[in-house]
Amino acid sequence: MSDARIGEVRQALLVLGAVAAEDADYAKTRNGRGFSKSDSSKGHALSKVSLAAALGDQSLLGEILRMAARYRRQASTLSQGTLL
Repeated sequence: MSDARIGEVRQALLVLGAVAAEDADYAKTRNGRGFSKSDSSKGHALSKVSLAAALGDQSLLGEILRMAARYRRQASTLSQGTLL
């Protein structure tokens, strides 16, 4: 696997981790932060997957990349907030 692809997967896992950190209540409260109610359980589970596990399972990798794409914008906003 190329270094670029590994970097993409690493970034996707960082996105999921950042969003999971904002979703401590597993979307019980509607606050516009964290995963949606329908994505919360799966999002938290995917955020805990190791890079090696993601790279070793194409199906899992696809799920991680798809969910990270959905939440990339929110994670970007979160990271900008920590820089201020």
